Amino acid sequence: MTTVLLASVLGSLWTVADVLDAPPSSYLLAWFGIVLALIDLRHHRLPDALTLPMGAALLLLEFHRLGAAVLGAAIFGGVHLAVRRWRPPVMGGGDVKLAFGLGTVLALPMLLPAAILSSAVTLCLAIGKRRGRVPHGPGLLAATWALTTL
Repeated sequence: MTTVLLASVLGSLWTVADVLDAPPSSYLLAWFGIVLALIDLRHHRLPDALTLPMGAALLLLEFHRLGAAVLGAAIFGGVHLAVRRWRPPVMGGGDVKLAFGLGTVLALPMLLPAAILSSAVTLCLAIGKRRGRVPHGPGLLAATWALTTL
């Protein structure tokens, strides 16, 4: 059942990206985003075996604007790292590594909206769950995909 759901969501995201003539990073974000979000929701982990290759692939896709991509990664990832250092229970190390990778595709004016939107998605997950820990990875992935595609 999970495979059918995964394929359906992926097909839907790719269709939206295709209709909107989205950049190639949208397709990569859709695939990695679904897989990483499912893993994070189920296991509260974002494995390096997926986050690091995704970040590298996104950086390669943004090679035409390398300076802006590296700056976006440094700012977006750096802010998440600062939160991790300030309040370790609030954010995991996987979220920080994910934020560095996702920052490569976010234009500088989109960094603040990405942070706000990802926090809103995480808050909605927390309201739906009502207790316990809530992963921030799905919020980061959903916000980044939406801002780069729509």
